[in-house]
Amino acid sequence: MFAKRIPGSALIAISTILAGLSPQAAGAADLPVVPAPVFVAAGVNWDGFYAGIHGGLAVGSTTWSNPTGYFAADRGLAVPPDVAANSAQSGLIGGLQVGYNRQFGAFVFGFEADASFGPLNGYAACGAVVGLAPAEAAFPVDAFMRGSKDPCHTSIGALASATGRFGYAFGRTLIFVKGGVAYSSEQYDVINPDNFPANPAQASADRFGWTVGVGLEYALGGNWSAKGEYDYYDFGTQTIGFTVPGYPTFNSFSIRRDQHLAKFGLNYRFADTGGGADISAPAPAFVNDITGEFGGRVGFSNGRYQDNLFGFGSTAERVSRLTWPNQTGVSLESFARADHISGLFAKGYFGGVDLLGSHMNDEDFPPGTNPYSNTLSKTERGRDFYASADLGYTFLRGNTWRIGGFLGFHYYSQIMNSYGCTQVGGGDICEPGATAGNALLLSENERWRAARVGLGGDVMLTDRLKWSAEAVWLPYMTFQGTDNHWLRSDINPLPQSGHGFNGFQAESVLSYALTERIDVGVGARYWLFQAQHGFTQFPDAAMWQATTFTSMRYGVFAQASYKFGDVAAPPVIAKY
Repeated sequence: MFAKRIPGSALIAISTILAGLSPQAAGAADLPVVPAPVFVAAGVNWDGFYAGIHGGLAVGSTTWSNPTGYFAADRGLAVPPDVAANSAQSGLIGGLQVGYNRQFGAFVFGFEADASFGPLNGYAACGAVVGLAPAEAAFPVDAFMRGSKDPCHTSIGALASATGRFGYAFGRTLIFVKGGVAYSSEQYDVINPDNFPANPAQASADRFGWTVGVGLEYALGGNWSAKGEYDYYDFGTQTIGFTVPGYPTFNSFSIRRDQHLAKFGLNYRFADTGGGADISAPAPAFVNDITGEFGGRVGFSNGRYQDNLFGFGSTAERVSRLTWPNQTGVSLESFARADHISGLFAKGYFGGVDLLGSHMNDEDFPPGTNPYSNTLSKTERGRDFYASADLGYTFLRGNTWRIGGFLGFHYYSQIMNSYGCTQVGGGDICEPGATAGNALLLSENERWRAARVGLGGDVMLTDRLKWSAEAVWLPYMTFQGTDNHWLRSDINPLPQSGHGFNGFQAESVLSYALTERIDVGVGARYWLFQAQHGFTQFPDAAMWQATTFTSMRYGVFAQASYKFGDVAAPPVIAKY
């Protein structure tokens, strides 16, 4: 699994580093004076063929509806038909693009073809009838009141598009819109732990649809440029047929699919970019008052999530605890910062983590469960997404250092899946042979939103070596979660809510200036989110149950960045 993640994550790091090694991208204000890259007076020429690589994040949606055959039958157990359901397919992507531009003054026309690779995964509770108890429940229940227990899984192996592009170029910047046709290679699985636990019902499809997007490309110097863009793919609704073991009649779902992609990449333009009659318009005057940097990061991190469920209305008695420890993963991230000559600055980042797999513990405590139970399940196919945005002011500065404060917002989400279970605590839950090892047992989808209050700065340790650090207090955060117990249709899904105080984030980066504009570096970070005041209400319960939620993530990363702007700022040397 690790090998599958690395190529997509490495693409963005390679692309940013290659930009720094370009012979046209020269030198930094804090190094000996080196002539800056030379562009045509009014702008940059975007004419000609180009090719490049990209990395990024993808979040999609799959809606399952209109079941037939096995999925609509009672299967001899008085089970109601499967219900419409929706799931997200998300993860890191990496890929390639090729294209051609033709420039007329400030206007640029062209076409582009690209391909991105995942894998992207997601599960839908299409076999659950929410709020209806399973037949094996401890309390009396009509056999009809149960779901089929069929988690429906979608996996996207590749996405591609062929589009036309229209843009406007000013200075070193090209802003563009694009639109055209889209392609997706998809695999579908439905696993029923009762009827076919070992051999899931499977289908595959090559889906075609349409796409639109918007983006920005920035000339780094010479023939290199960096870009960021957002694309939307729509594949409509298609009836997908499945082969179901033991059920020869036609079995199908109507499946609707769409996808959102955020991509950051690097292009190499093969034509002469420094001449020609068709060149970009001048950059707006206010741009001359702004400096900053943008870049990419590849990292490795570890995380832990835990929730504690208590008795009705209070925290006096703990009922159960779910712990997802050692959730390691490979991360891919883009970041940027812009500083105005006045001292105001804006900064932010967004990224994702493909989780490599670990384990999950599900504990149940006496007297509700007696004896004490502790089950162990393997975890895989998880992923994280996160983003921060800050506004601040540099209030202290010297010749080689600066300190600033900022306010901002942070979003963090994590999806984790566990499979099979083994009893390790002495209880009778998950006895040997009771649950197939490949059966999806539990999923947790956590979503945090937090206010940020931070202090940060940087200092030049030598003429090329810089240390940056920031500490952030999260005074208030909200939590929204979804707990899927896939073998219990009465609590699939089970919503969770909460809020909390006093979270924390810290980050430190040591970077080295390869040239005036290109930096490379290494860093580390730590995040803590906590909701001390939470609740969960089971569908068959008259009262809510108190719950606490805690999530943390820490890790290291490597980064490469490009500095933009040519302002001779007051006595500030570092430009992070």
